[in-house]
Amino acid sequence: KHGQGFTKLLLVPFGMSLDSLQETLKQFLLKYKESHSSFDLETNNPSFFPSELKGSDVGNFPDLVYYSRFFDRKKFQKQTKAQIINTYGCWIVHLLQPSDPSNSHSSGFAPIPREGQGTPQGDLVPRPPLEANKTPNEYLSILQKAQEDEDSPYHGETGMTPEDWIIAFMIHLTETGEPMDNWQNGTESISYLTGAFFQSSILVPYAYWGRVSRRVNFDRNGPRDRGGDIGVRSSVVV
Repeated sequence: KHGQGFTKLLLVPFGMSLDSLQETLKQFLLKYKESHSSFDLETNNPSFFPSELKGSDVGNFPDLVYYSRFFDRKKFQKQTKAQIINTYGCWIVHLLQPSDPSNSHSSGFAPIPREGQGTPQGDLVPRPPLEANKTPNEYLSILQKAQEDEDSPYHGETGMTPEDWIIAFMIHLTETGEPMDNWQNGTESISYLTGAFFQSSILVPYAYWGRVSRRVNFDRNGPRDRGGDIGVRSSVVV
């Protein structure tokens, strides 16, 4: 995976509740605005999270589940946050591609390319980029099949969770001065977070920076929905 550009370390405090991480992100954005006056931020509402996300990862019967093989409430290849913490602990370590995957020292994280605009990475096992304009079901199927196929260019990769994205966004903005997944610039894309889904509604969360709304936005789509401006960013959990 190193040869394919997966060299950027991301350490995620997965044990934190999503509500706590949402507040952390909000306070981070406000503080960043204080020291970067040119950053165009809606300070009255710097981040938007749908009500479905609030408290969704905690309790005896959490609605948000992780790392499922299917977006289907009847197929039980999924885990709650508590189950993951009990097995692996409160921290998850990822490797992602930096903004320039061919340069391991480049800052920030690589954007999700629009369809037809990605650049393959890797000489030993060339990896075509996962481009926008596929459904969550299609992205999940690609990554799940790759888990069982060591010759797949996507072997070892998994979709990100809301927790992963929040931490990655804050690091990206700190390092580059630009918000991650700023899809309204015409080249970047919204990020499906296929490492999680809501089992009651069978919806997949996604996240992006809204240049018009001037804030971070979270929302959710059906697993069969597709769009030319929405894709997936995968990582390697180590």
